[in-house]
Amino acid sequence: MSDRRSSSASRSFAPTLSRVLTPALAPVLAFGLIGGMAAPVAAQSLPGSSGSSGNIGSINQVGGSVDPSSAGAGSATIGSTGSTGTESLAGLGTLPSLGTGSQNTLATPPIGMESEPVTVSEVRHKEIGDPRVAGGDTRFERWWIASESMNRVLPVEIWRPTSNAPAPMLYLLDGVDSPSPSGWLLPGHVQDAFAGEHVTLVMPARADGSLHADWQNDDPILSRNKWQTFLTEELPPLLESGELPFTGKRGIAGLSMGAASAVTLAEHRPDLYSAVGAIAGCYTARDDLGFVLAKIVTETRGGNIANLWGPRTDPAYAQNDGLLHAEKLRGKTLYLATATGMPDATEWDRNGRDLLRFSQGTGLEIATHACTVAMDRRLDELGIPARVDYLPTGLHNWDNFGRFIAPMRDTLMPALR
Repeated sequence: MSDRRSSSASRSFAPTLSRVLTPALAPVLAFGLIGGMAAPVAAQSLPGSSGSSGNIGSINQVGGSVDPSSAGAGSATIGSTGSTGTESLAGLGTLPSLGTGSQNTLATPPIGMESEPVTVSEVRHKEIGDPRVAGGDTRFERWWIASESMNRVLPVEIWRPTSNAPAPMLYLLDGVDSPSPSGWLLPGHVQDAFAGEHVTLVMPARADGSLHADWQNDDPILSRNKWQTFLTEELPPLLESGELPFTGKRGIAGLSMGAASAVTLAEHRPDLYSAVGAIAGCYTARDDLGFVLAKIVTETRGGNIANLWGPRTDPAYAQNDGLLHAEKLRGKTLYLATATGMPDATEWDRNGRDLLRFSQGTGLEIATHACTVAMDRRLDELGIPARVDYLPTGLHNWDNFGRFIAPMRDTLMPALR
């Protein structure tokens, strides 16, 4: 497996941390994270206050989330030891609700369903430029798209290439808050990283806490979620109808919650994507830690995981397990990446000395590191090549995620050109 990792300086960390995060310890870490996530909202720092989440690295005044990775710019999720056992928590079904005290009440409310049924998926409205994105550059567009499957009108953000020549499309999925403008743009500045590439960047927004999945039931807070249907069936024909000159090649990538989604969507529809990228994600919700953290993703945003895939015994957990279906990634260009959750000497100050953000960012990245090791091993067992980058330090936040954008670009783009 060692020849799969391109960050040789950190090779020793992957097996070390995965051994520490044994299945027996997974629930302990999971519930520790719940304890941090469930801190009363009143006790959290507000944007602009001392120790607020607005003081993390290059991110300024965009805080307001209990999740350190989102910083109001979208990120989060899961974590797993890579095991697929379901015994220890199976009898607890979906577990008790985390309660309203765990919810991120400062997050933008989810977009609800339309009062009149959406009978056809279509582009309802387009906005050209946004002063928050690259000073209003007109290559940024926000398409408001009516989804028949979700009965919702949702924003899809687009960054056009510099010329009108046909270009491939790279879908970029956000983390838990799935904000607008996308976290890939703010604070990720993905438009700068891809400035030398001829590619259309597509960033679906407002998939709050959804795992970009098709939910079994409508949720009173998170509304109707049929994101798999939207992203793989409804959206491509609208984007590829001619206004965005298209070569016929697509890639998909995500970070945190979106990393899991990118892998799962590529496995569900291997015909659609030539390249897949996943930064700091987890690829199964069937083990204890993965399940509990998937619950955190949905329920800190006000949803109920029972409306997603039901109790843990439901076959939907296996159907959406990235490790189980990794064979479907064969033949694609793959990029995975993670840090370790270990802080460097500047991390405490860059996190505004906010203990809640610091501890959550540490725990989540330790977990996603173990998840990435599990997927790395699974791909290695199957003989499927991938570039997998491990960095020895970094928490679950955009200061960390941003370091992986350029190597992901360099890995995926040759398959899309």
